[in-house]
Amino acid sequence: MGQTRKVTCKSFLDEMADYLDGEIPQELRTSLESHLAKCPDCWVLLDETRQTVEIVQKTACHPMPDEVKNRLVDAIHKHWEKS
Repeated sequence: MGQTRKVTCKSFLDEMADYLDGEIPQELRTSLESHLAKCPDCWVLLDETRQTVEIVQKTACHPMPDEVKNRLVDAIHKHWEKS
């Protein structure tokens, strides 16, 4: 069994979409969940993102265009880089 890697807030943000989609290896999932247990900021971000995705999935008639999705992800990254 491999070692769990150290997760920072930035690396959590980089992996969050795949985490929510369940598209990460179990070892990385364990590392991310360990970080979430100790970091209330990332936990709140994950919870709010999860809730937003659920609301959008229930109400969206059309998929979000890739350009809009990319701008949203870029804005989130810029916000976290300032923090």
